[in-house]
Amino acid sequence: MAIRSSRHRTVAVDIGASRPSEPRRWPWPWYVAALAGPLGVLAAGWVVLAALTTVGWLTSPEAELTDALRLAADLLILAHGAPVTIAGQAVSIAPLGLTAGLVFLALPAASWAARQAAGQAGHIDDTGDIWADAEAVALRVGATFAGVYAAAVVIVAASLGVGSWRVLVGGLVVGGIAGLWGASKSVGHDPTHTWPGWLRAVPRALGAALLVVLAGASAVFVTALWLGRERVTDIVVALDGGVPALALLTALHLAYLPNLLLASASWMLGAGITVGDQSLVTMALSDVGFLPAIPVFGAVPVDASPASFWWLVVGVAAGCVAALAVALARPRARFDETALVGGLSGVAAGLLLVVLCALGSGSLGSDRLAHLGARVGELAVFAPTLLGLAGMAAGLILGLVRRPPRAAGASEDAPPADDAPADGAPPADDAATSDDSAAADEATERTTLPG
Repeated sequence: MAIRSSRHRTVAVDIGASRPSEPRRWPWPWYVAALAGPLGVLAAGWVVLAALTTVGWLTSPEAELTDALRLAADLLILAHGAPVTIAGQAVSIAPLGLTAGLVFLALPAASWAARQAAGQAGHIDDTGDIWADAEAVALRVGATFAGVYAAAVVIVAASLGVGSWRVLVGGLVVGGIAGLWGASKSVGHDPTHTWPGWLRAVPRALGAALLVVLAGASAVFVTALWLGRERVTDIVVALDGGVPALALLTALHLAYLPNLLLASASWMLGAGITVGDQSLVTMALSDVGFLPAIPVFGAVPVDASPASFWWLVVGVAAGCVAALAVALARPRARFDETALVGGLSGVAAGLLLVVLCALGSGSLGSDRLAHLGARVGELAVFAPTLLGLAGMAAGLILGLVRRPPRAAGASEDAPPADDAPADGAPPADDAATSDDSAAADEATERTTLPG
């Protein structure tokens, strides 16, 4: 006789389950956001500058409001590297702080346009995530953003009577950096994912070396301000413009702060700086004449000190950092290879500094202050040489330190056991690199955006 169990199974069924709701999308095509973004960035930048110049207009009874608004537009064009005329003087030194501000202001706009492009070009899976080709989206949105941004800058410059090839180049550079950076970051695209492992370390090495130099330049600048604090204070007191003038001076110095740091880096690496025609400030001498009543010029040293040469250690450290960042990415390289790679990394970092210092130099007129900033020609010799030699030495030392010891009695021509590949098999490093590259290609060929 069969006995029926008194136990019962309880099964819960969710009859209200449904697919994830489709995310809310931008009602217009993605290129509308890519067109409106650059225009909004330039408009926002002009509004901020106009607010500052209007403060100056309010404190100057003889000034006209139209002149203040024109000055804001001139500063906006100057931030893209194009020379403008301010108060009858030709000004070509770009405020890199303002340039960096425009780039970071444009990043959210480029990111938003990229997300809309990915949502419209991709497809939604069962979980609500959006799948799209990240590389294609980043390139398409970045190029569109850069083109629109450059065209808008050229139109504004033409309306002001500024005609220079530097307007177009500056607009393309600023718009391209913001567009490609913002779009790639938004969709998770890494342009270096197909590079070899050691080559992917090069951008990190250059960035690390640049950070070391900027840290040292900041220390130089702060030290100069401290030593010349009395002269700086006297200039501020002599101007006697009240709170509005102090606020404008602060904004002016912040706009040119990257330029000041790059000039300090040029002095720190031995090339020196110029603060006008027939003036020279280096570690060995300081020869300057009359300077305008701008507070930061009070930090210019009046004489040289032999102890200043210790600042060259910062350049040596930057070259070592660049070399180690690349050499450590090649664990099986010989000591001669690490020395070569380290030297090339240091030279590349030095050349990057030369380019940045050239961008941060210029003029504040055509007479006395015809050239301000780094001595680019001399820096093109000092920076790659100093950082390159330091990088080569660091790479050589690293290669010798981690060189594996030979086994006793082993043949000099026999390769190490770890490096000997099996018959018909590729070397371990090549196989690992191939597998890593293939995995990276497969993983980043398409990207998913949370719905």
